[in-house]
Amino acid sequence: MPDQTPLGSPPVLLLAAFYDAFPDQSIEWVIRAPGRDMWIAAARSGDDRFTIAAPAQDGRVSFNLQSAKLKQTVMKRPLPRWARYPAGVTLLLARDGLDVVGLNLVFMGDEPPGPRFDYAVGISFAALWHELYDLAFTIDQLIDIVDRARREYVGE
Repeated sequence: MPDQTPLGSPPVLLLAAFYDAFPDQSIEWVIRAPGRDMWIAAARSGDDRFTIAAPAQDGRVSFNLQSAKLKQTVMKRPLPRWARYPAGVTLLLARDGLDVVGLNLVFMGDEPPGPRFDYAVGISFAALWHELYDLAFTIDQLIDIVDRARREYVGE
């Protein structure tokens, strides 16, 4: 199993973006996606929502398991493409038996906008779930999860 500890220090901009997006919360997890230049800062939300801020996309979305099944936010708006990967990964893992909890998160990295960014967000989210539940993983397992999410949820 590869080292799951992030290499290097988290970007200061990530930490600042988290506190800007969620000023009343403390960061519980900071991880770097294995094999990607993508970071996540996260904390439990206290409800069933997953609120994701993506400064590089000038975006912020909230979804829960029910709205994600419809590829919608909790406000019944279509999920942006970059948010479909985390929603798809979450739905797959919940369907596979993981007891998911609501989270507030910020993504940040040097991946270029577009499909590469979207995929890296999915890898990050899969790694975060494994980190939250202290589950061993390999990069190949994360890729398998994200590929399943792409085929079964994100679509082309």
